[in-house]
Amino acid sequence: MEDEISNMGKNLSLSNEEVSGVEIPLGLWHTDSELPGFCAVGRLLSHKSFHFDSFRSTITTAFNPIRPMDMKMIDGNRILFRFDHQIDRKRVIDNSPWAFDKNLLVIKPVAAEENPMKVDLDWCDFHTHIHDFPLGKMTKEIAKFIENQIGGFIDVESDNNNGIWGSSLRIRVSLNITKPLKRVLRIRTSMGEDQLISFTYEKLPNFCYLCGCLGHLAKYCELQLQTDFVDPGENMPYGPWLIANQLHSIRKPTASIKQNRLLKWTTHAFFFYRSHYESTLGKQKHS
Repeated sequence: MEDEISNMGKNLSLSNEEVSGVEIPLGLWHTDSELPGFCAVGRLLSHKSFHFDSFRSTITTAFNPIRPMDMKMIDGNRILFRFDHQIDRKRVIDNSPWAFDKNLLVIKPVAAEENPMKVDLDWCDFHTHIHDFPLGKMTKEIAKFIENQIGGFIDVESDNNNGIWGSSLRIRVSLNITKPLKRVLRIRTSMGEDQLISFTYEKLPNFCYLCGCLGHLAKYCELQLQTDFVDPGENMPYGPWLIANQLHSIRKPTASIKQNRLLKWTTHAFFFYRSHYESTLGKQKHS
């Protein structure tokens, strides 16, 4: 709706009255409405529609807020979240990325003076691993430089001695989700030596093995519609090797999970009643 109104203003011939507009008195403009809580806005990166009530239930469970929270669709694929306490909102933002049914949920805080429809939701924070990097060059300065080549710098993980060491560098970086995932980066040292470093991503949701973009699978990729498209078969340019660890997607409990819960409850009940029976039998023998 916001884009439609903007395009309407560009394409239509507006009247003098519409162009001149009205001026809101200064006193009214500086009077903010009292927001009932702390808000955030998000969108689900998926080519398919989703059931909002199911989304609300599972996301609320996953966020597990200390105080109550609520959400509603505001336009298109944007969702407005309201938290009763800022600690809940901060924890949700800091623990991104989130996913619903393995589809990325991008979520950003929104202030009272901001229009939630204009908040940039094309960037999402990920923990990223840098591999094949010389051990002696794992410094915060170099890590920050590399982060800025693949996205926006946020943080670098280090040990208590302010050093960085291990089989890979673990960084926190803001990625542009409209672009393909970065697989490798060729770096050149000050001595003129070339080296290829690679990347993997934690909690990586659905992405396309053809184009490397988030939000759709290869079978729905528009690259297949191009006249010069050649099916790579099993030799996909992207793959699950980009995932640094197992994605814990947000889903409704499956039948197997329900069965496990029932089995756990039944086992507890069995031992409880057996213990009670043995205790009663022992009392009868001594009486």
